[in-house]
Amino acid sequence: MKQLSLVAGLVTLLTGASAAAHTINFDKVEVGYKRFEIDDKDIEPLDVLDGFNLALSKRFDNLYMEGRYYNVSDYNRVYYSDPFLRATNPKFLTFDTEFEIQQYTVGAGYIHTLNETSIFDVSLHIGRVDLSLDGTVTIGYQDGSESVRPSSESAEDDSTIYRLRGQYQTRVLENLELKAGLGFEKATGEDGDSSPLLFVGAGYHFNSKFSVNTEYRNVDDYSTLDVNFRYNF
Repeated sequence: MKQLSLVAGLVTLLTGASAAAHTINFDKVEVGYKRFEIDDKDIEPLDVLDGFNLALSKRFDNLYMEGRYYNVSDYNRVYYSDPFLRATNPKFLTFDTEFEIQQYTVGAGYIHTLNETSIFDVSLHIGRVDLSLDGTVTIGYQDGSESVRPSSESAEDDSTIYRLRGQYQTRVLENLELKAGLGFEKATGEDGDSSPLLFVGAGYHFNSKFSVNTEYRNVDDYSTLDVNFRYNF
């Protein structure tokens, strides 16, 4: 009987250790690459932007707080050489355009534990989106001198953004984490409207502290792809 009790205790201990290793962790910081693609062919070739993103979250019992920031941009140059400009003094013209998007959000959510390896949470986020389009014209003259001036393409805009989402997360196998979610996003301003969003993601855990994670998000007229390194604390 003592042997059976010892075996039962050992099985319970191992099962508990396995469940703890698979618990979804909200105490984390992330940093990585972000790709932002706008579904509008009128702004080509500035419709695909690349940059970085940061995220930090902390759990308090069944609640958690989260903060996120990203910065993405794209650069384009159009060059007109001498054959098109021989009738005038300039030797060449270049039009340089840079499109940049920054977003800051903070949010809070409620966590519902489904079992030892799966959770469902609902969260509300508010933030700010800043867009800037900077253009310059460079004129090169026959004598080798250049003149740089702002172009008419320069512009700035900003808006407040609200986001409501629900997501399901689960640990499968030993080190694989999967998630999926739905929600709505609304931006203020003249073009602001409510848009449905959906996202899916996966992460591979090297150990209890470090992992690499990817997430694809689609929000009506744009989509994003994140690849992040995560540290759990």
